[in-house]
Amino acid sequence: MCPLGSCCGPSLCNIQHNTIINLNFTKRTTEVAFPDDLLLIIRGKSDREAENFANIEMSKINAWSKRNKVGFNEA
Repeated sequence: MCPLGSCCGPSLCNIQHNTIINLNFTKRTTEVAFPDDLLLIIRGKSDREAENFANIEMSKINAWSKRNKVGFNEA
């Protein structure tokens, strides 16, 4: 999310992480932010339900990404 090794990277990373973590995720979702990664943990009664909730959460992240002109690697 931020250039690694830059002097202002940690501060920029904190600002970005704060805005993305404050998205309205459902109660089934737990988000964990690392300096250059974001992990979503999504619970569901079945694989299909968890996948449906994941798609909903990913649409929120995609909208955030477009608003903030930030791109992600999905690897």
